[in-house]
Amino acid sequence: MQKKPLSGSKLFLLLAFGLIAFIVYFVLFVDLPTFVETISQTNLALYSASFVVYLIGIFFSSMVWRSLLNVLTVKITVKNAYLFTWAGLFFDATIPQLGLSGDVAKTYLFSKSHSQDAGKIGASVIGQKIIVMTLTVVTFSAGLVLVLFNHTLEPLATFSIILFLTLSCVSLFLIYYLSIKPKATHALLQFATRVGLFFRKKWDPTVFNQKVTEVIDNFHLSINELKNKPRALGLAAVYSILSWFFDISVMFLVFAALGYPIPFDSVLIVYTISGVLQAVGLGIFGVNEIVMISAFRALGLPDGLSVSVTLLSRAITLWFRLIVSYGAFQWTSIKLVKQTQQ
Repeated sequence: MQKKPLSGSKLFLLLAFGLIAFIVYFVLFVDLPTFVETISQTNLALYSASFVVYLIGIFFSSMVWRSLLNVLTVKITVKNAYLFTWAGLFFDATIPQLGLSGDVAKTYLFSKSHSQDAGKIGASVIGQKIIVMTLTVVTFSAGLVLVLFNHTLEPLATFSIILFLTLSCVSLFLIYYLSIKPKATHALLQFATRVGLFFRKKWDPTVFNQKVTEVIDNFHLSINELKNKPRALGLAAVYSILSWFFDISVMFLVFAALGYPIPFDSVLIVYTISGVLQAVGLGIFGVNEIVMISAFRALGLPDGLSVSVTLLSRAITLWFRLIVSYGAFQWTSIKLVKQTQQ
């Protein structure tokens, strides 16, 4: 089995760096008495419900993946779909990258543990990402329109929101383009091979290229199969919308737990920005929190509320997610090691 992508010491250093950056920001820019007064009013029953809602959101996310695998005649149980989805989330939460490490990990772990075609699994994972990112662009655009109608923003805030929307669109285009253009994917493989040869002069990439080329070819065949079955993709789209609904409901519940009227347009914008940061590899602890707080402030929310909503939301979408996903990753890794030893 491959080595873990991030050692415990490196993960600790990454989280420590983010924590230091956030503490500096907190000390310099946050009114502590206002924050304490706001967060002390949290309704614990409503806040506890947000953990359950988050788990349901991940369940429907796993069902998106499972429905796409079924279209490609790859069988997976509901339990395993949920387990491997959580295992993939561990990589997304710990590795600064372009939002693909969790997808790669989920594909690798499932294909190895169940001896399934990695090309088909990869196509299902990328198909899910395209559906999710399309939904992200649509909701982000709707949020931007609502914000521009309901708020008078500073030019910098408006520019920042449009920039994040542009990043979402560019990311979606690149993933879709690579999915439908085999030549582009093979060119990417050649580039990766040249990079590998640059760092490892004695490496012979022949076997590696043969294996990866086979996976890429199967991947594109599977993508075409998904494209040719648009009706079958309807169920995946429904599951994706349900996953999005429960996921964004976490932030809605946090506002409700703090006893504040839910600013629908602001939640749409900040929720999507947080997701985009993760997708472009900037969603590490510290950066995401600072951007979320700043975005809420720019949208007119009080200082103490902006900080409280951000920290309570990220306690679920980062720390709770990190704990559960680490357990899922360890469980799948142990099962895979046992299989390889048999």
